[in-house]
This record gives sequence, structure tokens and C-alpha cells, in this order.
Amino acid sequence: MTRAQATDDVNLAVLVRRMVVEERIMDVVDPMMKEKVSIADMETMKALGFLAMGCLEEWRQNCTSMKEVAKEIEYIMSIATGDVVDS
Repeated sequence: MTRAQATDDVNLAVLVRRMVVEERIMDVVDPMMKEKVSIADMETMKALGFLAMGCLEEWRQNCTSMKEVAKEIEYIMSIATGDVVDS
């Protein structure tokens, strides 16, 4: 199998989950998105990445509900803008 074939067979969810386990979540973010951003922006990207992982749980009962997702996004946005709200 060539490297190109192996790359084509990668499941994005599996790849990201492995990166989270290896504490390398920012390695899956497009490098252009990481250019000239603040530490707060980087932390926001990480928080959203971890939230997305909660939505990819294999067992439905472990998945983050849409209500929880909306609430968490609101909280992350409030931190990013410096206007923190209780979650």
C-alpha cells in the first residue's frame, strides 16, 4: 500500500481522537488558522475541538446533547470575548 492510499483511508474522527489522546489536538488545525492568533484564540480552538470530540462518542448515551453543545459554545464565546457567563 502506498502512502497516498494509506492517507486516503484515514477516518477523520479516528485521527482526531488519536491526536486528542496524544495531547496533539492542535496538530489537526489548519496551519493558516493558527497564524498570528492570540493565546486566547488558540485556547478557544482547543475548547471547540474537545467539544467536537464529545459529539463523536461511539455510544449515544455518552454523546454531548445539542442543548449541552449550544450552552458550551455560548460559554466558550463568552470567554473569548472576555464577557464570561455562568455555564
